[in-house]
Amino acid sequence: MTVDWWSSIIEIMNINSLKDRLENMDRQRLGLLDRLAAMAPEDLARKPGPKRWTVLQVLQHIVLAECEVLQGLPDPSRLVPLRRHPLHYVSYLLVLLILKWDIPVPVPSSAMVPDGNTSLPEIREQWDRNFGWIEMYGNGLSAETARQAVFRHPVAGPLTPAQTLCMGRLHLESHIRHINRILRLLEMQKA
Repeated sequence: MTVDWWSSIIEIMNINSLKDRLENMDRQRLGLLDRLAAMAPEDLARKPGPKRWTVLQVLQHIVLAECEVLQGLPDPSRLVPLRRHPLHYVSYLLVLLILKWDIPVPVPSSAMVPDGNTSLPEIREQWDRNFGWIEMYGNGLSAETARQAVFRHPVAGPLTPAQTLCMGRLHLESHIRHINRILRLLEMQKA
């Protein structure tokens, strides 16, 4: 009986920790969007150089990647646990290192490639929809579903909600740095 009670407390703390991390990520996201909303639309759509993405393309990529990894934001009851192999753990760690160290790599899925034909308000609307779905999904997590790998990254394979959130945070932070580099380049070009 004591072990079950203790396990329940630990699971609740883990789910609350996920919610706290999601709130922190949402604050980063909203801060970025608010900062970029003050910029001229032509600056957001300007390429800093040949074969480089615009700020809008980077934002669109983040949103598309979230949708892809989250399996298209389905009704949570349609998410099923995915089978994981030992290599998935290695590829997951590799993706985390790539994101942490900003190592340039090709986009792992064509569904994550931005077309560049979108505006900041459109991106914000989709991103808000993504986060609304994530929040709704998180509110329905139980101790059992929090441990299930129901999401899928094209390289890292099946992911639990905690792994997905960790990767999503690193992905967002990596692209915030990417956007900051683009903005510096654009500023230098104006000078």
